[in-house]
Formats: sequence, C-alpha cells, structure tokens
Amino acid sequence: MFDSKKQFYLNTPAGDLILTEIFYENQSVTILIGDKYRLDLDVDSALDLADSLLILTSEEGEKDVND
Repeated sequence: MFDSKKQFYLNTPAGDLILTEIFYENQSVTILIGDKYRLDLDVDSALDLADSLLILTSEEGEKDVND
C-alpha cells in the first residue's frame, strides 16, 4: 500500500507544528502524531478516516468560497 513511511508536519490553530508519520506494516496503517499519540488502524478504517477528512475539508472550503 505505502512505499515507505510518510512524514509531514501538522499545523495547529495555535501555530504549533507537530511531526506526523504514517506507515503500513503487518496489515495495519499506523499514524504517529507527535511522540505521544499512536493510532493503529486496519486498512478499511484508514480509508474511512481519509474519506471523512476529505469530505469535511471540501465542505468547509466550499463554505469559505461562498461567504
């Protein structure tokens, strides 16, 4: 599924940057947020999460454009 570990920074509304890593191994997708939070998901749940984020942010983007 993933070629390698993906790393990026998340920006909080307060302006903080949080290192985030996502990788696939042993039939699960692991999301590490900072050095204190780990989420292990099966592939279907990871896809549901990704879909939900895309739908939510698309809807909010449309609201911003129409305001």
